[in-house]
Amino acid sequence: MTDPTRMNPDQPGAPARVRAPELHGPDLTWLNVSEGLSLSALRGRLVILDFWTFCCINCLQLLPALARVEEAFPDEVAVIGVHSPKFPHERDPVHVAAALQRHGIRHPVVHDPGFALWKQYAVRAWPTLVFIAPDGYVAGQKAGEVAPDLLVEAV
Repeated sequence: MTDPTRMNPDQPGAPARVRAPELHGPDLTWLNVSEGLSLSALRGRLVILDFWTFCCINCLQLLPALARVEEAFPDEVAVIGVHSPKFPHERDPVHVAAALQRHGIRHPVVHDPGFALWKQYAVRAWPTLVFIAPDGYVAGQKAGEVAPDLLVEAV
C-alpha cells in the first residue's frame, strides 16, 4: 500500500510530496508567543521554518530577508524560527530569549535543544529554510543565506 502522506496525486510519477511534521514535542520551548503553534492551524498560509542558531553569523545575516517577507506578506506567510543550538551555551532558553531581544526577532521561535525538528525535517546546516505550502506539504528547502530581494521574489 502506498503511504498517503507521500503521494503526489496531481502528477503521477512526480516526486513524492511529504506532509510537513507538526511542531510539537516534549523538549520544545516556544518563545515570542503565548502558546505553541501548529501547522494545521496555519493551513492556507505559506510557512517558512528558519532553522538557525544564535551564534551563527550566517543565520543572523538572514534575518533581514525574513523581515522583508514578513512585511511584504503579513497575512499570507508565517515565519517561524526553529532554534537548534550548536554550542552548549545556546541550549538554555533564557539565552535564546535574550538573543531574540538583542536581535529584534519578533516572529515565533521554537527552541529545539534536542534537534527533534532538525531530524524530522532532515536539516543538515545552519541556516536552512524549509518552505511549507498552504496545503501542509513540504514545498522545498534551501540551506545557506538568501538575499532579501530574492527571498521576497521567490515567495
